[in-house]
Formats: sequence, structure tokens, C-alpha cells
Amino acid sequence: MLAVLVTAADAAGPTNAERIAALHALIKPAAGESRWNEIDWHPSVWEARRKAAAEGKPLFLWAGSGGAPASGC
Repeated sequence: MLAVLVTAADAAGPTNAERIAALHALIKPAAGESRWNEIDWHPSVWEARRKAAAEGKPLFLWAGSGGAPASGC
């Protein structure tokens, strides 16, 4: 009986795959929306420092929650 009810409910609307695809399209960042993600980030400060020095560029450090604090409160 349950299989019949589920089949009838699914036949009336979009499938789970279609709903997931629609939701994914809705929440996925559009082109150019997350420009920070296009930056060549380096998880190793040492390697980033070496590359910045070799290219004559400044080093930008970005720290957030979850890591060691930059200074005491």
C-alpha cells in the first residue's frame, strides 16, 4: 500500500533528482560571484612567502575562526 502512495505522489510532481538539480542551480554561486575562490590560495605560509618573494609581490594573510588567534583578547 505504501509503495502505491509513494508512486502516486512522485508521479504528480518533479522527481527527487529534478528537485535536487533545481535546488543546486538556485544555491550555486553564479560566475563572478565568488571571486575570492579564483585566487591561488596557499595553505602553507612558508610556500606562499617563497612564491611572493620570488615574484616581488606582497603576502596577504587571512585567518578566520577555527585557527589559532592572531593575538590575545
